[in-house]
Amino acid sequence: MPSSTPSHGPHAAAAAADTAAPGSPDGPGAPCGPAATAASASAAFSHTAPAAEPQQASPTLASLLATGAGEALEVVRAPRGTGVPVRGVGVFDSGETLAAQGQVLIAAGVDDSSDVAPLVLRSAARAGAVAVVVRRGASGPSRRLLEVAEETATALLTRAPWIEWTELIGMLRAGLAYGGGPLRTESPTDVPLGDLSALARAFSELVGGAITIEDPDSRVLAFSPTEHGADPLRRQTILGQQVPRWRLAELAASGFLRTLWSTDDVVHRPAEERFSERLAIAVRAGDEVLGSLWAAADGSPLRPEARQALREAARTAAPHLLHHRLRTQNGSTRRRRAVRALLDGTGETRAAATLGFTPGTPCVVLSVAAEGTGPGQDGDGTARDRALRMAALQVTAHQPAGYTLRADNRLDVLLPLPEDEPPAASGRARRLALQLATAVREAGARPLVAIGTPESGPAQAPASRACAHLVLQVLREQSARAGYGGSRAAPEGGLGDGGPGPLEVADETDVRAALDALRAVRAVAELTPQVDGPVRELLAYDQQHRTDLAQTLSAYLSSFGDVAGTARQLGIHPNTLRYRLRRLRSHFGLELDDPDVRLLAELGLRAAGRYPAGPRPDGPSA
Repeated sequence: MPSSTPSHGPHAAAAAADTAAPGSPDGPGAPCGPAATAASASAAFSHTAPAAEPQQASPTLASLLATGAGEALEVVRAPRGTGVPVRGVGVFDSGETLAAQGQVLIAAGVDDSSDVAPLVLRSAARAGAVAVVVRRGASGPSRRLLEVAEETATALLTRAPWIEWTELIGMLRAGLAYGGGPLRTESPTDVPLGDLSALARAFSELVGGAITIEDPDSRVLAFSPTEHGADPLRRQTILGQQVPRWRLAELAASGFLRTLWSTDDVVHRPAEERFSERLAIAVRAGDEVLGSLWAAADGSPLRPEARQALREAARTAAPHLLHHRLRTQNGSTRRRRAVRALLDGTGETRAAATLGFTPGTPCVVLSVAAEGTGPGQDGDGTARDRALRMAALQVTAHQPAGYTLRADNRLDVLLPLPEDEPPAASGRARRLALQLATAVREAGARPLVAIGTPESGPAQAPASRACAHLVLQVLREQSARAGYGGSRAAPEGGLGDGGPGPLEVADETDVRAALDALRAVRAVAELTPQVDGPVRELLAYDQQHRTDLAQTLSAYLSSFGDVAGTARQLGIHPNTLRYRLRRLRSHFGLELDDPDVRLLAELGLRAAGRYPAGPRPDGPSA
């Protein structure tokens, strides 16, 4: 989990006046003019010594899971239940397990189906660990691991595929630092976990002022209604859902933010000019800064007991903000992990549920590439990135929304399909593919969009993705042979005559012959020399002598031995072609009258990406 401590927090120097530093969305009331100096700031706000905190419940495995980690973890076995106390979170090390008493141990790199997992669990149990977390594999925990889990007192937990180990460790340590978590009984509010709007209203009644809850980057998460009319600063902050930049600069320059993020207590800002009195306090879980609470006077000065009420509110808010972080701030990370897990074939029901899929949700995978716009061009990197970003935005705007995964120079799209119609009958994938092609083209690149096979459920998404990648490879090869743009898209009904040039948008039915040939080459790759014998020598000769005899051989084979047609394709005289063919025979032993030699030569050229023949290369070719 990325650290939530703001860069301008407890250990940072005061930010420059033009730096947007976190603070209060309805931030403390300072004048709208030039920022106050650090010298005058000491009179503008103050903080008091914290009152004695009420005794918190000891953290348990149950309370740790309830702070949000339970979303990322699955309890496989818990022989002693989840009410056992937890003393800390650590990383499993077979050489240092004696320090694991009462800890939740993270066994990074250990899969629940591996032979190592039972040994790790038994070793952790001997050391007194409360629980061990291992990676959740596609096939689930091994029988041996489950047997060991039944024999030990240590709980076995698995980590969901959509969260990184570092994020999980940060989440667990933040939850542990909070202590009793949301299970504490002395909370002054009765608000469901994560309902920040209800929490702001409850805090408003508790404190006797207008409340704003914000994240460490000064974004408004929730606010209470203002009974007597918000002052201009609070109104501007709420409408913009963000503390105004000029206000953040003033708070940073005056030292107010430094004080707020470095103390555990309430910081006070008296009323000034048009702005009412403010109280602010950071919300923490141990060293993790989760956000802040701001109380503004609403029609009358804040009551003397408002400070103590705000302290209690900050303690109560911690589990809510932990929960919010997992559900919203890490939402994109969770979705990205879930998409990767499904497309890689390592996902399961929970990963699918993260995206709103059921086991029976039909889906299809599209693959998008952005190429150069002229002969021999691979596309400018900046233009390609911009084009793929535009395509990703198009996917987000599509209804129903798809999910994207960027991989190098390709964008994979996982698109759910209606459950009430046969997947193969849906034209949604074709329509989205055409929209993606338009988005890439308008961004200044040449689009190639491949549509995989529609599948009956998310478990089959890897098969659809594999098909889309094959179709995309065919489109790239066809585009390379054409040498330049003027591409066309197959119409919704099928291939048809979409215009001159190679296809831009296609599924497997549009490129059936080329796709079958590609699959055949891959299927026999282990049975035939991949790039061996005469073809390997030929390619090495071309590279060493800057010739292109491989191009000549590819053109000759793809023209079925038609000397006149091959010569026209290469732009040379037929006698020149005959001379090259004699060189192929004498130098490399390629007896092209033999059908077996021709077949092996074609397979070798295909494996090297040199067949079928592309456009005539520039430079020497003899």
